[in-house]
Amino acid sequence: MKNNYIKTAPISLKAFIIIYMSLALVLIILTYSIVTIKLDIGSQKKQLDEDVWEQCNKLSDDFVANEFTMVGETRDLNYSVDNIVTFFDGSLIVVNSDYRILKDSSGQAEGSYIISESVMNTMTGKIGRSVSELENYYQYIYPISENGKIQGVILVCASKNRIDSMKSQIADRNYLIAIVAIAVGIVLVCFGANISVRGLKKMNEHMEIVQHGQMGQDIPVSGFKEFRALTENYNSSIKKLMEIDTSRQEFVSNVSHELKTPIASMKVLADSLVQNEQADLEMYKEFMSDIVLEIDRESEIITDLLTLVKTDRKNADINISEVDINSFLEAILKRVAPLAEARGITITYESYREVVADVDEVKLTLAFTNIIENAVKYNVDNGWVKVTLNSDHKNFYVKVADSGVGIPEDCKDKVFERFYRVDKARSRDTGGTGLGLAITRNIILMHKGTIKLYSESGEGTTFTIRLPMKRVEEKASSEQ
Repeated sequence: MKNNYIKTAPISLKAFIIIYMSLALVLIILTYSIVTIKLDIGSQKKQLDEDVWEQCNKLSDDFVANEFTMVGETRDLNYSVDNIVTFFDGSLIVVNSDYRILKDSSGQAEGSYIISESVMNTMTGKIGRSVSELENYYQYIYPISENGKIQGVILVCASKNRIDSMKSQIADRNYLIAIVAIAVGIVLVCFGANISVRGLKKMNEHMEIVQHGQMGQDIPVSGFKEFRALTENYNSSIKKLMEIDTSRQEFVSNVSHELKTPIASMKVLADSLVQNEQADLEMYKEFMSDIVLEIDRESEIITDLLTLVKTDRKNADINISEVDINSFLEAILKRVAPLAEARGITITYESYREVVADVDEVKLTLAFTNIIENAVKYNVDNGWVKVTLNSDHKNFYVKVADSGVGIPEDCKDKVFERFYRVDKARSRDTGGTGLGLAITRNIILMHKGTIKLYSESGEGTTFTIRLPMKRVEEKASSEQ
């Protein structure tokens, strides 16, 4: 089954930030405005209710004091009713306990009777004061009580015009504020988006320069935290690329030099024979022996180069099998023993436990042979080499220590580089190509292991190698 990829229209990060943030800003401000309008209107309605109840409460007390007459010793209630009606832009009706209308602000229903469910519920005490919303006004019913007994009710109809007018004013004000806020917000979003992508623009400009082969300039580290980290990583990557490019050039130069040297020697020897007309058979044999040695040296360099290329690939072939590491190391030491005996060097082997691991025996033989042979070649006469094997539940460890010449501090980081020699003259005498440790490191890395170097100049060298005992294959999951 093939993966389906969604194709999207190309859009810049700056445009995405502006569009996304602007939409979010508009949504937030509009939502806030709508909620604010509702809260403000609710607050106005609540204030209207409180004002109505306050006036009804005063009027109720006055009616009780005047014994339900409009004019008495206390005050003229007609004046109070007219003020309430004017203030709330509505009407007011006062009903006694017989459901007769004592006062109607419109003057049309006084003396008549009113029978309605809401008035009856309040008069009988089923409900207290109540408010209901009708088409064009709010209806308030307030009980008139004396000594806990309901003597009548006040019915107030307050016009909605006041609330509707305030609603319109509040909405106009809030929407105007919202439009101004959105406009200012979009300007700030555009400004912020421009600042946000400034670092990416600089990086893109530098990458275009790098594409033309100019990798010498670093991007100044500045701006936001994420851009600073990205810039530092970019500069670091460019430096590594430059180092790789320099290393590649040095490698090509070294290869050319290493391959050219034996050829030059053979040419000198051949020219000497050609130019020497008096050369006898013995001289021919001597010169031809030297030429054969140079050919062998050339062949060794080419063989090591091919091995290095094979082990340097990420997808290099590796043939894993179960190997007895104890017997494996003993076999290598047996092959190196004659080289050590010729110089009086003592090789000791110490194993702390039996180790069986999944490794590529051929490649690992080459790696450990390089390490142990170097311990012998770069040792002092009558010195020693000590090889130890240990393990834990996951890895096994091989340590190769010697009493040799050691490695200077400034050379430790370079010994695994191709064609690098600590002592070039001594290395050529021992027949090395300068590729052994580079090949060894590649093989160790192929096995998901590590190799570490500990050395002091004139005090010997110790290599510590860690390798997993079980091979865990990386499985790439793919949909078919």
